Amino acid sequence: MGQRLKDKVALVFGAGSSGPGWGNGKAAAALYAREGAWVFAVDVRADAAEETRRVIDAEGGRCVALTADVTDSAQILAAVSAVLATAGRIDVLHNNVGITEMGDPIEASEESWHRVLDTNLTGVFLTCKHVLPAMLAQGGGSIVNISSLASIQVNTYPYTSYYAAKAGLNHLTRSLAVRYAPNNIRVNAVLPGVIDTPLIYAQIAG
Repeated sequence: MGQRLKDKVALVFGAGSSGPGWGNGKAAAALYAREGAWVFAVDVRADAAEETRRVIDAEGGRCVALTADVTDSAQILAAVSAVLATAGRIDVLHNNVGITEMGDPIEASEESWHRVLDTNLTGVFLTCKHVLPAMLAQGGGSIVNISSLASIQVNTYPYTSYYAAKAGLNHLTRSLAVRYAPNNIRVNAVLPGVIDTPLIYAQIAG
């Protein structure tokens, strides 16, 4: 691979895979490392983050595994603080964490609604809250939010909360991009379609 991220630090939330194989976050973390970045792989499951670290290490990259729940502000702050204490900066914030739960407004519980929005949308707000001060202090950075084609289209699957959360993430991304462009901070959203990952396979099989 090239060295487009040589001497850069990439913080990836949701860097583990939900099952055997390659999830989006794990693949992104590995690609950052292949391009020369020092990767900090964060996942709610310590074993998943550690697996990503092992993959990157085996390829000759640099990676530190961390554990944090993106719905918990204190845990995010602890992870960000650990990165800054170790590497001194954060050049890339990659927000990959996402969940889906089926149900329209009649079927879905209020708890399910809040869980999906807290994970897919509020989690990004919280990671940005704790990373942006570092990017402002160092004079720039890049934020990559993983959204979904479900944010701009509707199919027959009744995951109303997921549609709403990802659509909200798109506009949150736009607002941050405009707000922080003068500070040399780029903010973008990527909208994947259906990809053969352990998470998608589990949903189909279930």
